[in-house]
Amino acid sequence: MKKISIFCAIVFVVGIITSSVLAIDCTTDEECTEAPLLRCSGGQCVACIEKEDCADDLYCNGEETCVDNICSPGISPCGEDEICDEANDACVMMAPMDIKPGSCQNPLNVRSKGVLSVAILGTDTFDVTTIDPGKILIAREGFDGIPAVRHTYEDIGMPLTGELCACDDSNEDDLDEDDLNQDGYIDLVLKFRVPALVKGLGLREVESKETIQLTVMGETDAAPIMGKDCVRIINKLKWWQDIVKKPKKPKKDAEE
Repeated sequence: MKKISIFCAIVFVVGIITSSVLAIDCTTDEECTEAPLLRCSGGQCVACIEKEDCADDLYCNGEETCVDNICSPGISPCGEDEICDEANDACVMMAPMDIKPGSCQNPLNVRSKGVLSVAILGTDTFDVTTIDPGKILIAREGFDGIPAVRHTYEDIGMPLTGELCACDDSNEDDLDEDDLNQDGYIDLVLKFRVPALVKGLGLREVESKETIQLTVMGETDAAPIMGKDCVRIINKLKWWQDIVKKPKKPKKDAEE
């Protein structure tokens, strides 16, 4: 998104400089081949005559315009709390999400046969009951999404602040239900089978203790939503192998 905006700004500046420095005479568009001066107007090559000349066919860029024969970049159609989905020509609302509410490092044992809890958190401006639970998927970049097996509605947490995936080294084993932060807003709590996640998202190939980002995608009555959080992969077999491979300390001489 930022790269596209920067590119548009560069093209805009180059257009101004080029049009002011170069004066290429012409009678037809075919004579104008020095980008971005590709149209002929008033006997000179210009960048554009009408806004259609500036269109880049990218939804996330907004609608480009032609001002004084110079292309002006468009403005993103998405709001401050949205990201733009170019593939679907849509603005996606970022929903607050928490994997394993009450835990920060979110350890995920790839050999577990249980379920992973994921909460989409309600706020004073976001009603989770507008979400269609049947369309919720959890995904990892490069892999197809996995559906939840069940869901409930309860006040189980509150949106976290700070950088995504940033945690201290607190011991999650010490956390219990009394540690969960409740804020008075109903949350949508989803359960995903760990074996299905491990197989479908390729988690067995992730190094033990590595932190990776997962994305939840879904839809409300009005718009698509997306939420992101991280898990710390725990692979007990690899952990045991690491211990076995550690070099033994040399024995001290008998005289010592």
